Amino acid sequence: MLSSIKRRHIIIGMLFVCWVVGFIDKTAINIAIIPISEEFGLSSDHQGMIISAFFLTYSMTQLIGGYLVDRFGSRRVLSSAVAIWSLGTMASGVVTNAIGLAAARAATGAGEAVFPAGGSVAITEHFEKSQMARAKSVLQSGASVGFAVGSIVITALIAAHSWRMMFFVLGVVGLVLSAALYIIMKPVSAPRVAKDARQKVSEKKRVGALLRNSLTWKVTAVYFFTNIVFWGLQSWLPSYWVKVKGMSMVEMGAYSMIPPALGFVSFLTCGWLLDRFFHQKEKYLICIGSAVSAVFIYLMANAQSIPLAFAYLSVSNVFLNAISISVFVSIMKHFPQNSVGTATGLINSLAQLGSFISPMLIGAVLSATGQNYGIAFSVLVGCAVIVCAIAATFPAIQGKKPVEQTA
Repeated sequence: MLSSIKRRHIIIGMLFVCWVVGFIDKTAINIAIIPISEEFGLSSDHQGMIISAFFLTYSMTQLIGGYLVDRFGSRRVLSSAVAIWSLGTMASGVVTNAIGLAAARAATGAGEAVFPAGGSVAITEHFEKSQMARAKSVLQSGASVGFAVGSIVITALIAAHSWRMMFFVLGVVGLVLSAALYIIMKPVSAPRVAKDARQKVSEKKRVGALLRNSLTWKVTAVYFFTNIVFWGLQSWLPSYWVKVKGMSMVEMGAYSMIPPALGFVSFLTCGWLLDRFFHQKEKYLICIGSAVSAVFIYLMANAQSIPLAFAYLSVSNVFLNAISISVFVSIMKHFPQNSVGTATGLINSLAQLGSFISPMLIGAVLSATGQNYGIAFSVLVGCAVIVCAIAATFPAIQGKKPVEQTA
């Protein structure tokens, strides 16, 4: 039998791999939309709507997924989620029109929506609070690895075969991971909501406490505007590099590895900083991250040199990651353990509306301004400033008492 220490490391490693593949699936459309738009004859508005279809269901399913994880445990729910998003990815490769593609992307979003809350629950099941930020940072760093590896994998598969084959390959890999995750995550305890039933805490009281907590809504607002910034960049930068800067698909894919490669290190570093220096002071790291991101997005938008622009983008990406990990660590450390999944689902559900809005918002700005990316990037800079302002109002947390208990 595996020791608890060895088991939790294997589990977090497996979740990391799943999240790498999940982020490759999530962002594949941002590159594939270039040949897809040519094949289907899509305008900028329609491209934005297809990209946003993923985030609509991603947002709507977050709360349901968080509740299911609290109710039934992480093993069954997480493995099922990976299977669902993989089937959606495979379906993306066989559609014949824009409506079918939007529907397939929506199915992918519904599956991936469960993973943030499920991953947090799995961490609270296997790690002490003093180790949660580092464990979450490992899981979150899968996003950066997914972006870095994905930009090469996606462009290489499209160049060698087609965008359809690219989606099919990613879907098959995901189905294999779903089965492996179910096997590896042996049940170690009863689901936590059921286990806590003896405490006579009703679902109404549990959810009501979350809704009455001011921190719930402030964290939601911070992550909402952060998602507008992050996904505004991720959704439209590939088109910007190719159409405005004149880069080839392969060259763009190679350069695009740089920001997330540094982001991988930044996630791990931020996890250590949050446990070591920012315990219950996460708002300060959010303020720093948003302020620095705003400055470097502005510099990127005005850089004439492509290498310099990617350098500025890399710095902004590092500090956007600091915001992301701080948000999820705040939830794990300041909300009741038996509600971490529900809290994560609730906050992420509302915050992901920013991800849904962002591609369409930037697409609409580009259409209205004659493809003026400078104005589009200014919108993102403004959203980063708003994040800083909201985080500065987070309530002070006294001692080691979770904030939700004082709400």
